[in-house]
Amino acid sequence: MIRQSAGQYSSRTEPKILYGRRVVLREMSRADVDEIAKWPPFLEPAMSWANLDLQRHSGRDFYYHNGRSSYDRRRYVVIDDEEETVGTIGLRALDFHRGEGTLGIIIRSDRVGRGLGSDAVRTLVGFGFEELGLERIVLDVAEDNTRAIRCYETVGFRLVGRHMGPRGRAYLDMEIGRDEFPLYRPYE
Repeated sequence: MIRQSAGQYSSRTEPKILYGRRVVLREMSRADVDEIAKWPPFLEPAMSWANLDLQRHSGRDFYYHNGRSSYDRRRYVVIDDEEETVGTIGLRALDFHRGEGTLGIIIRSDRVGRGLGSDAVRTLVGFGFEELGLERIVLDVAEDNTRAIRCYETVGFRLVGRHMGPRGRAYLDMEIGRDEFPLYRPYE
């Protein structure tokens, strides 16, 4: 197990590729952001937040530089069995002293509902616990995003609270602890 200490981040000590049952997670590159910019938009109003504004080159540069892996963030693209980039997933606000991080994921609109998100979340959560040494992973999700809530519950996240977000939108706070997550070995 790789445990990080304050000020330490070495991409050589962690895998740049994580293997799930149905997806591969690979560290996000700048070229991936150009592909993400071509994704079809979500048409449901409740999912409009996931429509990333990446039409301009400067916007793509900003997205990459502010979201790429660093000491307190791990960012990956989700690649399906057809070798297409179908999502982005990451752990942010990593606090190695407290042993926790915050999960975020977007699966492109034409690939949702196929179990790819659940596999990606399960794979990244396993990495967070087994390789990064985290004890707890948290997330928030819009209360009306039932598809995502089902995904998180499938992996083992549980509801721990609610809060109001931007524009008065209700969010659920969810978390999973290391002891609540079964050891995940994708090929067994």
